[in-house]
Amino acid sequence: MFKSVQTNRISKAIVDQIKEAVFQKRLKPGDKLPSERQLMEQFKTSRVTIREALRTLEHFGILEIRRGSEGGAFILDPNTKLVNNFLQDMFSMGKIEISNLTEARLAVEPFSVRLATDRMTGDSLEQVRLNIQETKKYLGRNNNSDARLLQLEYHRLIAQASGNPVIFFMVDSIMDIMENNISSILLSAKPVERTLQDHEEIYFAIRDRNAHGAQDLMLKHIQDIQKALETLNQEVFLKKTGSSIEI
Repeated sequence: MFKSVQTNRISKAIVDQIKEAVFQKRLKPGDKLPSERQLMEQFKTSRVTIREALRTLEHFGILEIRRGSEGGAFILDPNTKLVNNFLQDMFSMGKIEISNLTEARLAVEPFSVRLATDRMTGDSLEQVRLNIQETKKYLGRNNNSDARLLQLEYHRLIAQASGNPVIFFMVDSIMDIMENNISSILLSAKPVERTLQDHEEIYFAIRDRNAHGAQDLMLKHIQDIQKALETLNQEVFLKKTGSSIEI
């Protein structure tokens, strides 16, 4: 199945070949890789190198190492959270800035809500309404943190209702980064209340099947977020100094 490798970065080359086999569906979820000895023979390399490659693939979530007589290296079902985790790592390392996230949202979310307005079912619309109600409840309890997290979920609900899995994946990835970096920020009620007002207006446009109106409102909402973020830098955000931003 695999070719021998002639390179100084043998472990990475092995990882790349196995990943390619997974992506091309030559290896499927549940498939068991050959034994370490067989992999050593196929790749013409050492046990240490094979184990390093397998550990890397396990870290990526591409395979699972099982111990025991029935153990071995088994291919896992691909999970979009792997990419989400990669984006989170890139953000934490400073390779992705908050402004990059809002620019991506400007490109995706207005169109997402336009699609959602046309495609949203009664159940999906009710989920959005309940999300707004729940947000109001937490605001009434001065629980701004949980209210903010619900507002992140609002954007996921809209993306999911768009019926486009790629759009949902993109929005979900961005919301994960926001969620992972929001819990320790000191929050004031004002930006949360302002976001809630925007979300309600967008909801009413969706409810009325006003696709263009919903799109314009979402665009303005994210533009306002972008303006708020222009006064902050990533270092301030990551250090959780108490600055409040909209979402």
